[in-house]
Amino acid sequence: MDDGTALLLAVPYYLFVLPVSAILSVLFAVLSRLYNALQFVLLPFIYLAHFAWRAVVFPFVMLAKLETLYVYLGVAGIVGVTTGGILYFSFSVLKSAFNLDSPEEFSGATAAEYRAARRKKKAAQRNAGAPMPMDSSSQLREIPRSKRRDLLAQTILEEDDADF
Repeated sequence: MDDGTALLLAVPYYLFVLPVSAILSVLFAVLSRLYNALQFVLLPFIYLAHFAWRAVVFPFVMLAKLETLYVYLGVAGIVGVTTGGILYFSFSVLKSAFNLDSPEEFSGATAAEYRAARRKKKAAQRNAGAPMPMDSSSQLREIPRSKRRDLLAQTILEEDDADF
């Protein structure tokens, strides 16, 4: 390099770069002391902010640790639902193919119909027990009914245990 070019490069260096670097180094020294003092004053708040942040992030950290379990249970659920669906559809096809659908059978009378039929039957029995107009010669002799025997009137006999 020639001397003229070196001079052209050295002049801006000494005029701009060295003063700016000196100002920046002084500024850095002052600001670093100010930063250290500010950091010392704010240290309890910074510590508290770190603690609060860890408390907020803790559930997500636990979820991240249990990620394998969630993946396992999710895959198991998908496999179970898929298998259940396949079994349901295959058995419904087999049931319809072999005509295993039992038609609904009439289960009989409803409770109201049963009660109405019972009332009619009792009314018919009462009317049958009423005296009918007959000739006096052909009247049947009425035999008084013996005492009605319900389950409550009967004695329950117990067997003796045989101990040999």
